Amino acid sequence: MITLPKTKYCFLEYQDDWLTIHLDNKEKKNALSAKLLDEMIEILDSVRENKLVRGIIFRGRNEIFCSGADLEELHQITYHKGSSRELTIAMSMKIGRLLEAIVSTPKITVSVIDGPCIAGGFGMACATDIIITMDNSIFRLSETKLGLTPAQIAPYVFNRLSYSKARLFMLLGDTIDGNMAYEIGLADYLARSDKDIQRFINKIRSKVNKCSPNAIAITKKDISSNHSIDIQKAAELFYDCVEHAEGQEGLQTFFEKRNPSWAKNKNNT
Repeated sequence: MITLPKTKYCFLEYQDDWLTIHLDNKEKKNALSAKLLDEMIEILDSVRENKLVRGIIFRGRNEIFCSGADLEELHQITYHKGSSRELTIAMSMKIGRLLEAIVSTPKITVSVIDGPCIAGGFGMACATDIIITMDNSIFRLSETKLGLTPAQIAPYVFNRLSYSKARLFMLLGDTIDGNMAYEIGLADYLARSDKDIQRFINKIRSKVNKCSPNAIAITKKDISSNHSIDIQKAAELFYDCVEHAEGQEGLQTFFEKRNPSWAKNKNNT
């Protein structure tokens, strides 16, 4: 057995040399809160060099994969006028560090999307090596609709999709289901039942177990050698949007469940 960190917002399962990390914060819809981010980064650091772990699976409990950044925390940060810039940048950079930890781990990583996968959760899935999705799962990059920018996750989305498709997702905040995610190459496996998901997981495990752990680690390192992301710059761009009047309005309207002023419903002919 292995020793894993004690966690509150992640439920951990270790079986047959694979670690499954379940995001488990029902109250916040598995949002990437500061505490959840800290736990996930600590987990990944703790098993990075552990040879007893061949692969890592990311899943969400509570019928959702991940709802993205914790907008409630972000909204509270904006009231700290004296330090809102530092706090906002630190929040964004922590998400960036999690994505870096996922993409740089020498283990095979798998995301199982069984429910909504939104914004930062979308980026987290894109940072993994393999994505399994249920056909009725929802994928959405909602940042621009809230007056924000997906700068921190953009490089990971570009690594998953063609430039044109990734560009449209990030600019327009489109929503697609698991079927479309599979058709455009965002997801690697399409499941229509829990039985399908387990079958795909078993298939992936079987393939990984036939490969040398050292060879996988070296290959992943080589593949990601040109994967350079400036998380500081991305965080600063995110703050610029949060500080802007439209970013402030976007966050406010999110909690008030109304449309921002720029969301005008006009029929184009």
